[in-house]
Amino acid sequence: MKKTEPFKLFGIFGYPLGHTLSPYMHEAGFRAIGLDANYIVLELDPDSFRTAMRDLKKCVLSGFNVTVPYKETVSRYLDKVSTEARAIGAVNTVYKKGGKWYGTNTDMEGFLLSLARDAKFSPRGKRAVVLGAGGASRAVVYGLSKEDAAAVTIVDVFPEKAGRIAEAIAGIFPKTDCRAFAAGDPGIRDRIEEADLVINATPLGLKSEDPLAVSQEWIPKAGRRPKLFMDLIYNPERTRFLKIAGRRGHKTLNGLGMLFYQGVRAFECWSGGKAPLSAMKTALLEALQGKGKS
Repeated sequence: MKKTEPFKLFGIFGYPLGHTLSPYMHEAGFRAIGLDANYIVLELDPDSFRTAMRDLKKCVLSGFNVTVPYKETVSRYLDKVSTEARAIGAVNTVYKKGGKWYGTNTDMEGFLLSLARDAKFSPRGKRAVVLGAGGASRAVVYGLSKEDAAAVTIVDVFPEKAGRIAEAIAGIFPKTDCRAFAAGDPGIRDRIEEADLVINATPLGLKSEDPLAVSQEWIPKAGRRPKLFMDLIYNPERTRFLKIAGRRGHKTLNGLGMLFYQGVRAFECWSGGKAPLSAMKTALLEALQGKGKS
């Protein structure tokens, strides 16, 4: 008789989490491979998150994702963190193995796969501007530098945060010219003008009333050399940032591909097998459509 696998529970920690589509994707994946499991949303404020992490040994979850604002702090509660996640300075996927909790970062791989497959873009020898210096930005900057980007400019309202990322990357990938700028610095305009890729890695754009992460006047017309403007936000599908860049003749890409590919890798960490790509992608697209109508 075939042994029945016990029920498993997975989830995502973050604050806020009203926008997440991860449950739709992962639950479709569980159904497709016949895994008796659910994926729940765990929207916890910082105090509640710290309490949950301190009690991780008693946690009934078999694995979980971590998103804003906990990617950079969750590692202190884990038994082991992958070398790459440690270097990036952020963990977004946690899984249990032999009673111990392991952290890794699937954001970086998801980001690079989306660039390659969805935008046909290679970072090698290119110049990029990354707006934001949070956990997602760390994965993006690491990925670009790993793929031999010529230069990466990191912009944040807290320039010391951007500076720490630039300093860490310089120690790992010295061939990439990694610089930090304070948001609003006029020099950013020149960096965008010279860039091949401009990425919004801030949460600005989740709400319609949000300001742009960079001055509208600093987004140039494409002319003969269109750039790729990417927004890691996937809901709404086209943020104001992408709309303006598109109207000025640039190529645009949202964060849905990155969400999908990082989710695929997280699913494989939890299940130990190949992810059912078609089922997961279909569920993700249907969920996004539904959210757009609500």
